Amino acid sequence: MEYASKDLTIHKLRRTTDFKNLTFRIGGYTEHDQGRFYHLWKNGEVLSIQAEPYRRPGVDYSETWSSRNFSSDREAFYYLQEVLQTMLDNLKFGTENNWAHLVRQKDNTYSLIYTRKEFVRLKCPVWTKKVNLDDIEVTRIVDCALWEGIHEGTEVDLFIGVHAVWSKFVAAESLGHKLMNEAGVSHYTFKLLAHVYKSGMVIGVMCEPIIGRRVCPTDRAAVFAAVADIQRHGILLGSLVPHDILITPEGVRFLNISAVRFYKDHDQLAVEAQTSHWAELAKTFGSGMIAPHTPLGSRARNALSYVIPRLPSPGRPVYTTPELAVMQFVWSVMTSPGEFARSDVLPLLKFREQQRKVKSAIADDPKYRRRAKIGRKVLIAPLDCSESEDRFETLDQIVPAADEPYNPKWRSSPRTPYERPDKKLLLPRDDE
Repeated sequence: MEYASKDLTIHKLRRTTDFKNLTFRIGGYTEHDQGRFYHLWKNGEVLSIQAEPYRRPGVDYSETWSSRNFSSDREAFYYLQEVLQTMLDNLKFGTENNWAHLVRQKDNTYSLIYTRKEFVRLKCPVWTKKVNLDDIEVTRIVDCALWEGIHEGTEVDLFIGVHAVWSKFVAAESLGHKLMNEAGVSHYTFKLLAHVYKSGMVIGVMCEPIIGRRVCPTDRAAVFAAVADIQRHGILLGSLVPHDILITPEGVRFLNISAVRFYKDHDQLAVEAQTSHWAELAKTFGSGMIAPHTPLGSRARNALSYVIPRLPSPGRPVYTTPELAVMQFVWSVMTSPGEFARSDVLPLLKFREQQRKVKSAIADDPKYRRRAKIGRKVLIAPLDCSESEDRFETLDQIVPAADEPYNPKWRSSPRTPYERPDKKLLLPRDDE
């Protein structure tokens, strides 16, 4: 939900709302052969819910075009999401069961059958320390795979595998960092700090916060030198697309370590590197690169998570805050039919655009025009004056203009009589 405002994060919601009762929808998708999936998060606990698949009548899903989500698919997906809204008070978070099946009964009501699933199957033994997810303060969730948090007073990024697709990425990321570490080139990555576990299962990895400048044409020499150094150590970087390269104060850093491979035969590595390294870098820094690329790290992306508001109840007090009002509005946008429900991203962009229009409308108000044009110049008196000069001196840096007295009716203005821009300032000499 924090995409609604940059400062409306989980960290802030913990202090301003009844946070323990907030349920976040952190991810969801449809697979026509397996079902509809909803990933929920509540006060540090994750619950994934699988519902029956939806198939449009008369459609052959073996065709490629039929895998696209049409309006009826979206309506069916969000319908069950609203069904889950009615069941929020009865969802079981924090147990050993991390998975639930949403089953429709004969009377068209729904019930949940809980089970336990293990997704992350590492390709190598755990080679770092293990950290319990409960010991990490989650501050932001971009989606079900990309999280941000604080561990022992240090900001960290998390890759969490709560379903089959991202669990494979987590396992490959762990192995890739291990290969880079053994080859002595881990300084070209954001260091993997620990493996994250929950209820006795490894569910993700924790690394340094992915913060850096986007790659641009002037970084060509530094990136080529870094890739050459990595290749000399027997490592092949499987992904060198622009959004997997960042520039930090410490140098070049590469993302998507899950695609890393190690070669003992350097001749074979050189053959593979012709396409995987140098051909990819030629495309990255080719003539088409006219602007920096946006990296895929969580801190460079808008969060797609949002709160599922609880339904009113006679036994529950009704109250509202600015944060709760935003949550209700975002939920209504995300579950509305028509253009708002075309994808997960479009409603977020439209909501942000609406906020910007409100701010621009205030700035365009004639009452604010004069105030908006005022600069922020500060007039500084000279340190000394010669005795031959006049009693008053006009600063050369100030644009000549007719002096006007200070108008005290601008009560809301933070300015003082000594901060009037574009005005002459007369300074008395010390000898008077």
